[in-house]
Amino acid sequence: MFDVQSVGQLAETLESSEFELLRFIYRMDEHYTRFRRKKSSGEFRVLAAPNKQLKQAQKAFVKKYLQKIPLPEECTGFRPGMSILSNALPHCGKRFVFNTDIEDFFGSISSERVLGLYLRLGFAFPVACVLTELTTYIGCLPQGAPTSPYLANLIAYTMDMDLSEYCAANGWSYTRYCDDITISGDSTFTLADMRTISDLVELEGFCLNIKKTRFHKSNSTQKVSGLVVNSKPNLPRSKRRMIRAMFHQAERDPEAYKHRLKELENHLSQLSMLDPHTREVLKYRTVLNRLSSL
Repeated sequence: MFDVQSVGQLAETLESSEFELLRFIYRMDEHYTRFRRKKSSGEFRVLAAPNKQLKQAQKAFVKKYLQKIPLPEECTGFRPGMSILSNALPHCGKRFVFNTDIEDFFGSISSERVLGLYLRLGFAFPVACVLTELTTYIGCLPQGAPTSPYLANLIAYTMDMDLSEYCAANGWSYTRYCDDITISGDSTFTLADMRTISDLVELEGFCLNIKKTRFHKSNSTQKVSGLVVNSKPNLPRSKRRMIRAMFHQAERDPEAYKHRLKELENHLSQLSMLDPHTREVLKYRTVLNRLSSL
């Protein structure tokens, strides 16, 4: 796909220099900051964030190369024009929804697998080696690098195709949003099907997280990517109430909420994604505009 035969050629397309790219490689530890972030489960996720210079080079690589590679429509995460709504829509109004999670998704993708991907994409071996060093850290994809979600999607391509084919044969819908796998349908889903799905995932070097595996019928609340999908996609009632309360307080006491502008923007973005023209959304946008002017 890509005919890049030298590091100099790569550097030119990334609007960098060969010296700069090699400098990143020889002092990689200096270009990452490691920190922990608490997950909703109470456990901690270790992130490795590149510094400004390395991140800029990685973003350029995404734009010039990785974004141009076609992916299956079932892969909905970290793709232009797609969102959690894109991931949820195929699963609305189904008799069952099966949710599971790929354990340590980025961490299970080794530098060797990334190197193999670059070679298959047509990069010459020396270039593929440099790219592997630029986009992996401590032997795997770092959580925090802008390249990691795109590379993970490409590595998972065969898995997506196998799972999609198996689901289609059973009349089910399949999507994957980063490490979250969702399968839904109106026919029977058995324990044997779950084992087959697990085997297909393991065949591609991944492992399902049993702790995050859920099965919900239509008589219970079905969620996909945080959205309720029993009928049309919507936010859970508890979250809508929380958002309503926040904007109510922000309207009454703008000074107390002006430092939480980003949080309010994120909430409004979620509501707008589902229906941008409701009275609720228009009212919240007015509150947000008032806060922005303070």
